[in-house]
Amino acid sequence: MVVNGSHMLKSKKIIKILFLLILLFISFIFIEMLSVSFKYVNKPFVTFDINNIRNPQIKKITRTIDNIYSVILLKVSDQHKNYLDQRDDNFDQLPQQKIIKAESDNFTLSKLNNFNNLDDWKRSHGNHSSNRFSDLNQINLSNVKNLDLVWKYKFDEIKRDIQANPIIAENKIFLPSTGHKIVSLNAENGKKIWEYKIDSTPARRGLIYWSDENKKSRIYFCAERELISLSAETGELIKQFGDNGKVKLKRRCKISPAIVRDKLIIATVEPALEIYNLFSGKLLWKYYLKETQINKKRYGGKRYDYSGGNPWGGISADVDRGIVFVTTGNAGFYFNGVNRPGDNKYSNSIIAIDIINKKKLWDFQEVSHDIWNLDIASPPILTSITIKDLKIDVTIAVTKMGNTLILDRLTGKPIFDFHKKKAPRSKIPGEKTAYYQPNLKIPEPFSKQFFSEKEITNISEESKNFIKNRIKNANFGFFQPHELEKENIFFGFHGGASWMGASVNNKNGIMYVTSHNIPWIATINKIKKKYSYYKYESKTERLFDQNGYPGSKPPWGTLTSINLNTGKIIWQVPFGEYKELTKKGVQITGTENYGGATGTSGNLIFATGTVDKKIRAFDSTNGKEVWSYQLEFAGSGPPSIYSVNGEQYVVVASTGSYSLSSGYRDLIKYGNLLYCFKLKK
Repeated sequence: MVVNGSHMLKSKKIIKILFLLILLFISFIFIEMLSVSFKYVNKPFVTFDINNIRNPQIKKITRTIDNIYSVILLKVSDQHKNYLDQRDDNFDQLPQQKIIKAESDNFTLSKLNNFNNLDDWKRSHGNHSSNRFSDLNQINLSNVKNLDLVWKYKFDEIKRDIQANPIIAENKIFLPSTGHKIVSLNAENGKKIWEYKIDSTPARRGLIYWSDENKKSRIYFCAERELISLSAETGELIKQFGDNGKVKLKRRCKISPAIVRDKLIIATVEPALEIYNLFSGKLLWKYYLKETQINKKRYGGKRYDYSGGNPWGGISADVDRGIVFVTTGNAGFYFNGVNRPGDNKYSNSIIAIDIINKKKLWDFQEVSHDIWNLDIASPPILTSITIKDLKIDVTIAVTKMGNTLILDRLTGKPIFDFHKKKAPRSKIPGEKTAYYQPNLKIPEPFSKQFFSEKEITNISEESKNFIKNRIKNANFGFFQPHELEKENIFFGFHGGASWMGASVNNKNGIMYVTSHNIPWIATINKIKKKYSYYKYESKTERLFDQNGYPGSKPPWGTLTSINLNTGKIIWQVPFGEYKELTKKGVQITGTENYGGATGTSGNLIFATGTVDKKIRAFDSTNGKEVWSYQLEFAGSGPPSIYSVNGEQYVVVASTGSYSLSSGYRDLIKYGNLLYCFKLKK
């Protein structure tokens, strides 16, 4: 009896310990889900959400528990079972077209303060307008044939490509290296002045130079979860900024900061706009870039889960008005929108934030409830155009669909009618696609938007027949939704326009944009694992013919000139070449490209990033190629233009391409070179 009693006591003790451990674990999960911040101006101080959990293992366990609960709900609740039903009695009653009418008279009259770059290039993409255009014209149509390599710099290690547009000030070039460094070079001869080593990837999409009235200058940039300030002269950390030169970020940031008065602005993948004191690095306030009312409902048993919408494309600033403009990415899990019904407001959008008054001015969405990865990947461009004989300030975004969004600077209303067309409904249980999607007439699209049988490659009968057979059971068409275990073919997964954006001449409203027309295949399947957090999984690949060429009709890459005042294309030419196809009599096809274009007042457009690894110059009046240079590796970012001691230079990174390497492994390798050109003496 004593022995049995002892066993009972031990069992009770073990049960009590287990209970306490479970209680502690649950308490830990609740603490992890709790987030408290007094810095938001548009979000509750206290939030309680699974997305707040920082520990990946805890998040995985919590989602598994949540998913088990959703499976139970789906079995016992008619409401959740019915959510998977795709019948929509309202759809047939809706009109085929919708139009958001253009702004007619309440225009933002221009202050004539939009400028093009001159000698310096103080921010990636040129300046706070991100228009990437230079008024230098020493190098021009009459002498560009004399452009020659003046120096070449080799980075000492290769970890990844450079996607940041180099900046230039104080006769120095500042840019990230192909390793984990920020490097300063002499802008005349390419000699290294200093370098600063970082543990993570610095300035992935850009950096900014700033100086005060005493000529004390700094470089600001993000390095994933750090915001860093360096002396432009020495490369040393500015000790007064943050914690000895660094500010720890809760979420990643990869874009170039902006500066408005004494405020430093970045955007993180929370997603949020974060405003810091320029000198101390103190966080002043944050603006949450999602709807602040969290949807507590469950759909098909699962909780509402709108992740994503991240501002990784970039930001621009109207410094005089104190307004920052940000473009956003697609909602998370981009092929699967089952658990995020609705338009997913603020994703695939341009958003204007008043920095002085800490409020949103407007937002404008291109694609609603995106399930095709059609986010806006590049920074907005601030420029002026002429409408009804009035010079007005506008905000521009070029998109992966090949659209050019032109919005009034202060109201966010479209300058041209924004046409929408009724879109097909999804067949995937629970997927509620948007009723309407963009179908723009003006501005004219600069890339192909929807795959069809007419778009099948025509470079040879062999290739044409191969692709015909390859896609005979596939879906495609205007915003065609995905279907379980069936291939879906569409343009735009990597663009259209990608993260490089466009070059705009602020003096005449002419835009130059590189883009591509590459068909992609997506498939979505049901996840077999019983308690997986998401119902579906997806995979993508480029649609290639038997020889590794894109499966659509050329051109596969283009450079396009658009008159923003009218929305009309001025000219479009193929960008890039497969010489082996040209030798066979195929017209120049263009290639997929991730480099970008930079315009100058010398009537030249410098562009790079093609599979054939060249930098080219084009006549900006007609698109004719007038100069080229063979790089060792593919150009990996837009060229920068600057002047030192009366001589004009063109500098470009040649480091291969992360995006191209995934599809053209035999042609594209990572590299570590920076090329600089000027006219022969």
